[in-house]
Amino acid sequence: MFRVPGIVLASVVLLTTMVLLLFEANSALNRWADKRWRWGNDVESWNWKEELCVITGGSRGIGAEVVKKLTSHGIRVAILDVEAPLISPEDEGAKLAFFYRCDITSKDAVRKAGQAIRLQHGSASILINNAGIGNANSIMEITPERLRSIFDINLLSHWYTVQEFLPDMLTQRKGHIMSTASMAAFLGLAGMVDYSCTKASLTAFHEGLIQELKHRYKCPEIKTTIVYPNWTKTRLVTAIEEGIRKVKHPIVEPAVVAEAMVQQIIHARSGQLILGPSIAASVRGFPTWLQELIRDSMAQVVTANATSATKQGE
Repeated sequence: MFRVPGIVLASVVLLTTMVLLLFEANSALNRWADKRWRWGNDVESWNWKEELCVITGGSRGIGAEVVKKLTSHGIRVAILDVEAPLISPEDEGAKLAFFYRCDITSKDAVRKAGQAIRLQHGSASILINNAGIGNANSIMEITPERLRSIFDINLLSHWYTVQEFLPDMLTQRKGHIMSTASMAAFLGLAGMVDYSCTKASLTAFHEGLIQELKHRYKCPEIKTTIVYPNWTKTRLVTAIEEGIRKVKHPIVEPAVVAEAMVQQIIHARSGQLILGPSIAASVRGFPTWLQELIRDSMAQVVTANATSATKQGE
């Protein structure tokens, strides 16, 4: 009977232990970096029944689920949207949700909404930039109007809301700014180029915001989170759902994504929420041939729905 030499077994155990320790050290450093290299429990500085959240695109999909879950924790929520939320007065938490019809592509409209919110409910300590639209159009098909619209809603509106609500957070030296991006930020796919561009740009916005909070405004206390959901069952994926199922990718419920977002807020954590295959975030570091194979394998997602349909509403 073959026996593994004791020195070999000991070496394997030692190597395994070292690898596990390295992974744990890496995780600890990530958590420390997300806390802006600060120690302490930041949850204690939050009193949820006194906090106010502003969320864009909170009337449908992921946003509506986030509103439900935040109000269940006693957090007041101001919804900025062009559609009224489907909230019944009998719904639990309905008294904590307030709707403001607002075109977030207009800086002036965001400013007026911010003024009304402060007058009626006080300063916001949480901002969730969740609104989003997308197009199942090719580069050659999309019109200038639709192209401008998707960049205005998915990207430029983040400047307007942060400019409006960040000053109050800086004054309080407390806040949380969350941005809903997408796994599409890591993979540019045929028929979704405009959408992927806006979501990839949010990564740069998120990273730059962190740097400005730390080095320009000297306020590392303010939390920041960027969320990368995978395919989620909202109106946003309706136009390409057939293609998603053809490549056998799972489609998750909005409540699943919303729960992860709310837990991030409740636990006062900064960071990235990658709610899909984590390896996708590393694709840029893969060899070029492997990157292309991965993108090619996703081609059916949009080509199966080459009807130029529009998908809306995260």
